[in-house]
Amino acid sequence: MHEFKKGASIGNYVVLYPLTSREYTQTYCVADKNNFQFFMKVYDMNHIPVFLQNGEDPQELWAYTHLGLCDYLPRLIRSGREKEGLVNIVYLVTKYFRGKLLSQYIEENGQLTQGEAQAIALALLKAIQHLHSHGVYHLDITPQNVLLEVTAEGTYTPKLFDLEYACERPHEEGTKFKAQRFEKADPYYSHTDLLASQTVSEADDLFSIGAILYTMLTGKKPWEDCPITSDMPFVEQHINMVRWRKDHSVDSLLKPLVSVHPPMFEAMARTMDGGITSEELERLLEAQLSEVGRKSRINVDVEALSKEKKMGFAEIAGMDELKQSLSQRVLWPLRHAEKALQYRLQLPNGILFYGPPGCGKTYFATKLAEELKWEMEFVSTASLGSAYQHETQGNIQKIFTKAEKYGHCVLCIDEIDGILSGRKEGSTNSSHNDEVNEFLVQLNECHKRGILVIGTTNRKDIIDPAALRAGRFDLLIEVKEPDLEMRKRLFEMYLANRPLAEDIDIAELAEMSDGYASSDVPFVVNEAALFAAIADQPISQTHLTNVIKNHPSSLDITKPNPIGFQ
Repeated sequence: MHEFKKGASIGNYVVLYPLTSREYTQTYCVADKNNFQFFMKVYDMNHIPVFLQNGEDPQELWAYTHLGLCDYLPRLIRSGREKEGLVNIVYLVTKYFRGKLLSQYIEENGQLTQGEAQAIALALLKAIQHLHSHGVYHLDITPQNVLLEVTAEGTYTPKLFDLEYACERPHEEGTKFKAQRFEKADPYYSHTDLLASQTVSEADDLFSIGAILYTMLTGKKPWEDCPITSDMPFVEQHINMVRWRKDHSVDSLLKPLVSVHPPMFEAMARTMDGGITSEELERLLEAQLSEVGRKSRINVDVEALSKEKKMGFAEIAGMDELKQSLSQRVLWPLRHAEKALQYRLQLPNGILFYGPPGCGKTYFATKLAEELKWEMEFVSTASLGSAYQHETQGNIQKIFTKAEKYGHCVLCIDEIDGILSGRKEGSTNSSHNDEVNEFLVQLNECHKRGILVIGTTNRKDIIDPAALRAGRFDLLIEVKEPDLEMRKRLFEMYLANRPLAEDIDIAELAEMSDGYASSDVPFVVNEAALFAAIADQPISQTHLTNVIKNHPSSLDITKPNPIGFQ
């Protein structure tokens, strides 16, 4: 493969120095025009094996484009395609981080403490849970593919990298793949079924975590006495390891650790025997993690791993038709990658939520970002404005540049009419026209940069018509005030886990609040809860109906809201 020298240009990046080189792929440290450093992996598409391709791209690029953000996985910044002489190349750019491989860390430090090993295993588990939830299996998890990123405080954050051998999660567990697909599967860290018959399942990545746990606690590879040499053909290595494991069981391998690391024995034994789910393994590791592990050199936010997961659409009361529509238009292509590739489906470039204030436009955008498992940047148009000439245009460029660096980002712009109101010919306010032009340039097909723009507005009628065409805001969605069924669900949601009297009638509350905005319901409940708390009583139907009677809908501008207690 053609090697790029120091100073060579690839895309908009300059090569600083090479890192690794193989027959069909190389990695480099590169810099952009601002001299920020990144990792770049370059594929020679003339020589890449067919079984590592996905259409016209490397399988690894396919895997990255199906992932959201995860603290323990690299983030794809940009990808591109170029021609170098007769060679077609595809490059992938990811965030740069300094550190050392887990294999190096073990070699330098010997056996890791139980706390360190558990913390690293938890981070790897979180990474593969994220991969699996996006329909991707890693299938090459070894200490050489785990990098410990060094932080400013001198601690390490684990990163699982190298998705070269990743594949789409099969529709049925136990699916067989072509033998050459896994000819380079590491015999020490790969599941027996994968080595014996190329059978793929969730258990493969979990097995690797158990095997790495063993290496971290002992300083040795699992079954390292197996008669394997590096010059053996891969198939022979796999056959030897499968035979060796039949005569040397997981229990016999782990027996010496029963007394030394009893809490870890179950986790390793069940992952390496294939008898555990990722959720069960997570509970085992978290339950046994000691304070020593929480305060070790391994920087893993264990508390964050244990926090309640964001629920996405499940937290939205009602709006079922809207959720179904977005699930089909936005989520379905991501969750059915093979069909999306076959039919060349593209995600929407932008979504405009419009409708009366207080009806959940911004909240819905947030929940869509959670459902996608993408990062979200929230911007108010007031923060973009500036009294200085051209500075607003610069601010617009910055928010899109920042969103692009996430790899996959929902960019939510609240009250977008403040920046995208219509341009007027002959207007003396030329700077506004320039700002609209700049926004339209950035918005145009920004989905190719991994950005989904969601705009919210109460005034769709004043949005510049050029923004509403295909390739900019593809979906125009009206978010109306909640209907009867949705109001019932909102009252149920906001009254939950509060001290309630027995006379609560949700149906009556929903009827009385006809024409209310979504934001009015929590206001009614909180006001009623305050009155009940002051009186030291459970929240009653009377408390709630009194608030509704005295506080008209916020959408009804003809009736002012009274101030103070009634």
